[in-house]
Amino acid sequence: MSDVGSGLIKLAYRGVAGFVVLLLMFVVGVTGTALSFAGGIIIAISWIPLAYPEILSEVHILGIAGQGTTSPLIATAGLLVIGIVLMALGFLFLVFTYFIGKGAVQIDKQLSSAVDRTFSGTDRISKLERLAALRERGIITESEFEREKERIFGPNDED
Repeated sequence: MSDVGSGLIKLAYRGVAGFVVLLLMFVVGVTGTALSFAGGIIIAISWIPLAYPEILSEVHILGIAGQGTTSPLIATAGLLVIGIVLMALGFLFLVFTYFIGKGAVQIDKQLSSAVDRTFSGTDRISKLERLAALRERGIITESEFEREKERIFGPNDED
């Protein structure tokens, strides 16, 4: 397969897999951000019962076993715990998104090198470029280069 074919295989993989990874990163990232914002809002709201304790008589916050609480300290502590848990969960989602992206880059590099190894360029131009590199390094002589060049472009070549 030519270099063009291996390039198309890599492009197809990057197109499909890249879309899936991008979609996954978007969903997880947005979820993490939303959880963090929700936690922040709940933490901000949690101070209201301390500042306005009379609000607990109007808004019924269910506690353990369905019993309502009228203590501003218990209401604030409960809301703080919920807010902190949501913020931590959101942060974990964002860290997970980062590692998804890093893993996708590693997999892309591994696949690219595997495709290059499997479908190494066998077209005439690739062969000639390798021969020219060998000649420039002094590994083969000019006459050997010309002989191999004739063999590559000769009628016996299968490409």
